[in-house]
Amino acid sequence: MARRSSRRQQTPPELPADLRPCLTATLDDLDGEAINAYRSEVAARRPDSDLDRAETPTLLQQVGAAVEHQGKLVPTLTGVLFFARDPQRFYPSLIVTFLHLASTEIGGQKEGDPLYLDNREFRGRIPEIIEAAWGVLYSKMARRAVIEGVRRTEEPQYPPVAVREALVNAIGHRDYSRIGSFVQVRLFPDRLEVQSPGGLAGGLTVDNLVYEQYTRNPHIMRLLEDYGYVERRGVGIDQMVYAMRQANLPEPEFEDRKTSFWVTLRGDPAQAKRAILVKLGLNDRQIAAIDVMRERGRLTNREYQELYGVSERTALYDLKGLVDAGIALAVSSGRGRHYILRD
Repeated sequence: MARRSSRRQQTPPELPADLRPCLTATLDDLDGEAINAYRSEVAARRPDSDLDRAETPTLLQQVGAAVEHQGKLVPTLTGVLFFARDPQRFYPSLIVTFLHLASTEIGGQKEGDPLYLDNREFRGRIPEIIEAAWGVLYSKMARRAVIEGVRRTEEPQYPPVAVREALVNAIGHRDYSRIGSFVQVRLFPDRLEVQSPGGLAGGLTVDNLVYEQYTRNPHIMRLLEDYGYVERRGVGIDQMVYAMRQANLPEPEFEDRKTSFWVTLRGDPAQAKRAILVKLGLNDRQIAAIDVMRERGRLTNREYQELYGVSERTALYDLKGLVDAGIALAVSSGRGRHYILRD
C-alpha cells in the first residue's frame, strides 16, 4: 500500500484582479505610443530607474501589464486599461459615468423640469478617463465667494485636492473582479457622490480608513503613481479631510455598502441653496428678497424698489418671477398687495 503524504498540498495564492491575463487580447492590441509615453513619465519621475530603457516585453512584465500564459506573453487587465488602443473593447463596463443632477434628490425636480443637467460616460485608458472626468467635474462645480482681506475671489464648490483624490481612489481601489460594474460620479447642488464598485477589503473599515493602508490593485496603483496621480504613502484620505476642513466644509463621508464604497463631499448649505435658486433662473435681487421675506414675513413692491434701487416695473417683474418659480405667493391685490414665502 502506498504511503500517504502527511504534507498538505498548498493552493497557490489567487492572482490579484489587476494581474489576471486578458485572454481575448494580445500584445498587438497595445499601443506603442502609449507605452512610450509611460516610459517618458518614468524617466521624468524616477530618474534612478532603468525601467524606461527596458525592452517592451520586459517593461510590461515588470509593471504587471503582461504575464506568461501557456507559454505566451499576454496583456493583463492592468496592461489593457493603461496601454490598449481600445480598453472598452475588452472590458466594456470599466468606465466612469457622470451625472449632474438638477435637484438635491433624484426625482426631486419639479414636474416638467429635467432630471439631470449633464450625463456622460468617460472611456479610454485610465489616464485619459481621469483627465476627462476631472475636466468636466471642475467645469460643472459651482463657484463660492471667498473674501481675503479686501479682495473677493471665487473658488470651486469643493477643494480640487479632495475631488481628485475621491475620483482617483475610486478608479484605483475599485474591485476589478466586478467586471460588470463601473465607477459612478454624481454632482448634486448640495453634494458630490463618488461610488466605486466593491466594498472595503484587506481589513479596512470606515473607522480605520484614515490610519490603515491596503492596496487591492497594487499594479494599477503603481502605474497611477508613475503617472503622478497618487503617492502611495497612505496619506490620500488625510489630504481629503484636511482640504475640506481648510475650506470650512464638512469632512468627507465614507460608507461601505459591501458591494460598493461611497465617498460624499458636502458643500456649504447656503451655497448649495443659492446654486438651486440660480438654476431656477433667479437673479441676485430675487435671491436676496427670499431672505428678506423670511425675516420680515412679507415684502411689498415699494419695499422691493427701495431695497434694490429698481423701478416699479422691474420690481413687479422680479416678484412675479418668484411667484412663477413657486417660491412666493401674492397676497391681496391693488395697493395692499404683498408677497410672502410659500410653506
